[in-house]
Amino acid sequence: MKLQDIENDYIDAYKSQWACLENVFDISKNSVSIDFDSTDITLCIIQRLNAYYQTQNNIKGFLNKRYAAPAADFFVESVLYFLKLALEVSKSNLEAHSERQIKRKKNAIRPDISIWKNDEVVSIIECKTQLGWSRTTWQRDFEKREEKLKSDFPEAEAYLLVMTGSNWGGFSEEHFCSGKYYCLLKDKWPTEIDINSTFDDIFTPIENLFKLIIKKG
Repeated sequence: MKLQDIENDYIDAYKSQWACLENVFDISKNSVSIDFDSTDITLCIIQRLNAYYQTQNNIKGFLNKRYAAPAADFFVESVLYFLKLALEVSKSNLEAHSERQIKRKKNAIRPDISIWKNDEVVSIIECKTQLGWSRTTWQRDFEKREEKLKSDFPEAEAYLLVMTGSNWGGFSEEHFCSGKYYCLLKDKWPTEIDINSTFDDIFTPIENLFKLIIKKG
């Protein structure tokens, strides 16, 4: 047997992720109703992150890697997936995009997620797994992005979504009062939670953010 023949199982499994993602999306949009006063979406995102981290940690151990693959892109993809699903189920006329330049000009920002109504940006979401590396500068950095957004779209809103408050202390009550900041898990990483009792670990449900965005439609 050739090495390439053995590899086919792994390659097919890797390729199947896309088909599975599309299939799950189609089934969900045609068979579920979303309760934005629940934490269903938040739970799903946390469970996806739990699976991602576990898988990457297993690969890290098997291959003797020093670091696991970063989860930042997967976090953005997971949030984008469920936002697109929420917009679809709500029959919204808004569209969500990732890394789309908001204006065709030099130094225009490319938000992690931008929400559009025709050619106008109505909201952006910057996604971070944690803020440990920028614990003293994150608010200033975010406000600079917000200023650039509003210079092009004055009515647009900017939001910061963080996966966990662990390792940097989390947002204060004052931050939460602004309505701009969201943190899914208060002081745990997805690998530290029991996915069967995740509800107790949720800090700020992402449904609250999605409701604000959908109202822009």
